[in-house]
Amino acid sequence: MNQFFDFFSRLLDTSDWPPRWHCGKWTEFHGWLYIISDLLVWSAYFAIPFIIIRFISRRHDAQFIRLYFLFAAFILACGATHFFDAVTFWFPVYRINALVRAITGIISWVTVFYLIKVLPIANSLRTAHELEEEVEQRKKAESKFRNFLERVPDSIIVVNDDGLIQLVNAKTVTMFGYDREEMIGHHIERLLPERYGSLHPFRRFKTYPGPQSTEVAEGFELFAMRKDGQEFPVELTLSPMETEEGPMLTASIRDVSEKKQLEKVIRDTNITLERKVKQRTEELERKNKELEQFAYVASHDMQEPLRTTASFVDLLRKQYKGKLDENADKYLDYIVQSSDRMKILIRDLLDYSRLGREKEKRQVDCNSIIEQVKADLNRVIRESQAEIRSGKLPLLDGFPTELKLLFQNLVSNSIKFRRPGIPPTVAINASRCNGAWQFSVTDNGIGIESQYQEKIFVIFQRLHNRTDYEGSGIGLAHCKKIVELHGGQIWVESIPGEGSTFHFTISEIQ
Repeated sequence: MNQFFDFFSRLLDTSDWPPRWHCGKWTEFHGWLYIISDLLVWSAYFAIPFIIIRFISRRHDAQFIRLYFLFAAFILACGATHFFDAVTFWFPVYRINALVRAITGIISWVTVFYLIKVLPIANSLRTAHELEEEVEQRKKAESKFRNFLERVPDSIIVVNDDGLIQLVNAKTVTMFGYDREEMIGHHIERLLPERYGSLHPFRRFKTYPGPQSTEVAEGFELFAMRKDGQEFPVELTLSPMETEEGPMLTASIRDVSEKKQLEKVIRDTNITLERKVKQRTEELERKNKELEQFAYVASHDMQEPLRTTASFVDLLRKQYKGKLDENADKYLDYIVQSSDRMKILIRDLLDYSRLGREKEKRQVDCNSIIEQVKADLNRVIRESQAEIRSGKLPLLDGFPTELKLLFQNLVSNSIKFRRPGIPPTVAINASRCNGAWQFSVTDNGIGIESQYQEKIFVIFQRLHNRTDYEGSGIGLAHCKKIVELHGGQIWVESIPGEGSTFHFTISEIQ
């Protein structure tokens, strides 16, 4: 410890050693070669740190700044040792020389440790070749982006935070009529009517608070203005982006002039259609009223003279039957039969005109309806020994009276058109199909030829002689009208001599 304090207390003392010229046998050439070499090394080591510091001061983006300073201090300290080696030829300042060497050693190892610390980071840095490749890739990407931008069918405009146009594509030039130089660097207001003032979406978009300012805003509809002052409707989509030059706003502008014209045509067409629909509805209402009037006439004015005629014919037959010749009795029978058929036709026609007159729909249990139909047809079922089977049927929203008539007509037809000597069987089932219930009524009757399978649904159409099968020929027309009232369709599949299956659908959404 005494030596430590003695060393620093005699730091500038040179009395313990002679100058280096007097130590050993130095020749003039050897000595000056040593001195000049040390001074050259010292001067170079002294200049290098200043060059490094000057480089750092001009490169604000330089990395590893501490390493530069440590390296400069290390070189400066190494140069100082060479300087003092030259000085000792005249002034033996060996203590100062030893202290400088110690400082040089400390700085050297600090530099070593720092190098070890930053070496992994330095190794991860891209090489000059990699940087060149990245620059090349960026150039290619920029070229692709510009090519894409030029081919986009919409106008693309990039605006900075001050509302100045920075970039436009070719579509913008053709859409607005300005050259690029007339738009770039100018305010976006140049492309908008003056009446918008500062309320246009470009201004409003960047004032939105919170995260909305970083999201895409779509659906702006406004008017833009061409160079010649003509206004035209556009749809605008705004999207913010961060760039090295600060926040930018990208605008995609689409000319919707043709779309607006088409919308106007559609609106005008809809108005025309609505007017025609209204006229047709009024016409249909008038026809319905006429039909109601006809129904009234059919139920009163037509049936009254028919009943009178039938009554007098019946009186004639009772009073004069057998008193006239055989032809007279036959003619009276023909008149009675014709009157009865006319009553049935008028009744069925009246029922047909009244279908759907019940305006309110209710929930209908089809299982209950089948039971009611079987009860109403009980006598016919017993006489024909018919078997009526039904699966699980659904609940429907519909007209109860009409649905009952639908099932009753189909079941009674299946029984009526049975094969001789074979008891009729009728199977009723239902299943869901494409948003509707599809029903099937299958029998083992006489069947229907394919050429008549559509004709049977036309009113008053008959396929058989009245003497073979009674009826007015209006039952299946009833069925078709009822099904259509419920938004469905009806058709038949049949094999003559084996039976028929009547299918119909009832829509769940009516």
